[in-house]
Amino acid sequence: MTDAYPPQNDATRVVVRALIVAISLATAAFYFYTAWYGTFPALIQRSVLLGTTMSLVFLGLADRSAATGARRALLMLVVVTGVVASALTAGFIVIDFENIAESAGFYGQREVILASIMVVALLIATYFAFGAALPLIAVAFILYALFGRSMPDILSHRGLSWSSLMAGNYLTTKGVLGVPLGAVADVVLYFLVFSSFLAATGASDTFVRLSQLLVGRMRGGPAKIAVVGSGLLGSVSGSAVANVAASGTFTIPMMKRVGYTPHFAGAVEAVASSGSQIMPPVMGAAVFIMADMLQVGYGTIILAAVFPALIYYANLFLVVDLEAAKLKLRGLDDLDKDQTGQLMRDSVFLLVPLAVLFGMVLMQYSPRYAAIVSLAVLLVMNMFNPRHRMGPRGLINAIVDGMTGVAPIAVAVAVAGIIVGVVEVTGLGLNLTTIMTAAAKNSLLLLLVLTMASSIILGMGLPTVACYIILALIIAPVMVRLGVPPIAAHMFVFYFGTLSAITPPVALGSFTAAGIAGASPLQTSFTSLRIALPAFLMPYIFVFQPGLLFQGDIVGLLIPLVNSALAVVGLSAATVGYFRGPLGLVRRAMFLVGALMAFAPDHLTDIAGALLIAAAIAVGEFRGSKTAAMPAREPTGH
Repeated sequence: MTDAYPPQNDATRVVVRALIVAISLATAAFYFYTAWYGTFPALIQRSVLLGTTMSLVFLGLADRSAATGARRALLMLVVVTGVVASALTAGFIVIDFENIAESAGFYGQREVILASIMVVALLIATYFAFGAALPLIAVAFILYALFGRSMPDILSHRGLSWSSLMAGNYLTTKGVLGVPLGAVADVVLYFLVFSSFLAATGASDTFVRLSQLLVGRMRGGPAKIAVVGSGLLGSVSGSAVANVAASGTFTIPMMKRVGYTPHFAGAVEAVASSGSQIMPPVMGAAVFIMADMLQVGYGTIILAAVFPALIYYANLFLVVDLEAAKLKLRGLDDLDKDQTGQLMRDSVFLLVPLAVLFGMVLMQYSPRYAAIVSLAVLLVMNMFNPRHRMGPRGLINAIVDGMTGVAPIAVAVAVAGIIVGVVEVTGLGLNLTTIMTAAAKNSLLLLLVLTMASSIILGMGLPTVACYIILALIIAPVMVRLGVPPIAAHMFVFYFGTLSAITPPVALGSFTAAGIAGASPLQTSFTSLRIALPAFLMPYIFVFQPGLLFQGDIVGLLIPLVNSALAVVGLSAATVGYFRGPLGLVRRAMFLVGALMAFAPDHLTDIAGALLIAAAIAVGEFRGSKTAAMPAREPTGH
């Protein structure tokens, strides 16, 4: 790593990094030990995680910053204060747990002061990790809890005192230390550590090269490598921006070399990487919280997500194929036999642990146990992998990477826990449900459009997990009241929060890819939006036809699956303007209208859409055959 810090900060940086390593190793040891030998009460288990992850966020700020002089001194003061506050407030719960458990909700001034310190420190840590949006939303909910008597009638409540609000957030499992943080402590942490070990054993390089072997020879091969490789990598990373950074540095330059424009190459990588949070088996932290909220097994969520995710990537694959045909782009050369043999050997070391993980989850083992066993299999197999065998330093780095990846997620869901607590204690959830139902005028379609807009807007400023929690509390119950199956309602909210990574004007996935591609961020973002159009329509299908989420019988699955396939073909052709030849305006419109009709939840409309798409294809084939049959004209003399 390049040293970005001035010499006078070397000693400070060494101390900061040593603390990051020590806290990461100690935290990982604590959670893997308790996972195997039995966990402590929820309050202790979660407070340890919050205290250590808040400390890691503050220390990470000091580690990354290149500030000097007075700014560096001020920064270190904030960092030291934040770390001390994190350790003090979390440590108090661990040390005084018995008295807290016996207090029956009656807390003294000391507890209120410590609670206030923790909440303030948590909001500051979240600001450093994600910016101002999430802390400001949390502050708004805190103010609502305090001044409920002053709110309009439909939103009014008796109001909470500062002491009861802070203590309730700090010393119960109804606020900061609530269910969202519990999901991170019980499940997400283990998956992220497993993912960090996968990355350390060469997953990124191996998945990209495996994609090259599978699809690299096809026309526009590099773009298809991006689609397949990002799908494979994203299925275990669960992070759009991290996925862009990991695979985009390899795939985007390749796409540009064979002839794709920079903004299209960046858009393909951004869309492929954004699918990481909807692609099993990991799918990001929000999915574990979804399973907890719905009170279903994690395997149920995975099965529900499989077909929408496959359709998402099938659409992107078809778009890049049609674009390659339109531009007459070639594929890559074959890998030689030595490279192929080595790739197969490398793939075994990664695919076997993934198969173990996927299989155990489907066999209804707990996600935590499946992640731990899969990690053990990965480490054992790694001992026999000469190319990526990890020594002690590699093992330590993988653990540190995993825990520093957990840290921002933990503080985000802890802040979301404040919002959850306020919604529950004040009755805001029921009031907002009434307001949303009135606003939608009992129209499910109107409610879905409002929900889509809310998810995308919130997702622009919030991490996906926080966006999902807020909307799952407020809007999902309204959808369920209007007849939507609970899993479809929650997946709808989750999908659009995820797609905010490619939605203008704030599209972090697209902007990251644009930076690698050397393209305009907004142009890349709008191109991402265009080629991912079916993904924005997909959630409407599984709300109106939940069979696509494995809810119901095989017929209920096959009908929306066929409709989705038809719609993908139609939208891909209309988007690119090419299908076995250039499309004129009329045929392009036929593909577009046919696709939109196939997406509609009515069988007659579905049939009409299929016929329209078939007609658009038939017209093209007829014109092509007629052109081929025409004799070549002889040149005329003068």
